[in-house]
Amino acid sequence: MGVPQMVSACGLMDSLTMTEDSAGGGQPEGLTFPCRYPVKIMTESGARAKILEVVARHAEFSPSEDVRTRPSRNARYESITVTVDAQNRQQLEALYADLRCLDVVKMML
Repeated sequence: MGVPQMVSACGLMDSLTMTEDSAGGGQPEGLTFPCRYPVKIMTESGARAKILEVVARHAEFSPSEDVRTRPSRNARYESITVTVDAQNRQQLEALYADLRCLDVVKMML
């Protein structure tokens, strides 16, 4: 059986893969939903509004309490962390897929 497919704003893509836990029990490790989940995005400087627009389409968060930004040393890039109320894994996969479509996104954790 293949990897489940999902559709994002950019088109068809593979689903995120779960990892095996280190205890060797063969059970996939994961999150218990719903939960608060930090989405970390490294982006070109000045892209905060675009990032928050995409995140808001997928999850609830408070812009004043749940968003932290930190510029790079020479201010060309910034790290944006948005802590969202995640309801399920599919919601997070769709969020990351849409963020990946943005040219200003350099990396995500």
